[in-house]
Amino acid sequence: MKVVSKLANMNLTVGHMFREGNRLVITNEGGEGIPTKVYVHPRDVIGALAAFFKSFSAIIFIVGFPYFYIKAKNDKEDVVTPKSMNNPWV
Repeated sequence: MKVVSKLANMNLTVGHMFREGNRLVITNEGGEGIPTKVYVHPRDVIGALAAFFKSFSAIIFIVGFPYFYIKAKNDKEDVVTPKSMNNPWV
């Protein structure tokens, strides 16, 4: 997934997920870019679900996911290889 903000413009590969207390922790694959942990609180999940159900295009994306996945697999422009991800020297 791509994270774009005023603070960062980076790709994040989901490597592992585990529960830590009442939060879900998502980490990236080791050796790919900056080591990152994302902490997801239960209220974040509720907020994401509420935003999802308010967005017709997000629902279409999930319903049409097999089509979008196959299309993206064949489209080489969107593919980020692990060796080039977050590495400006490649």
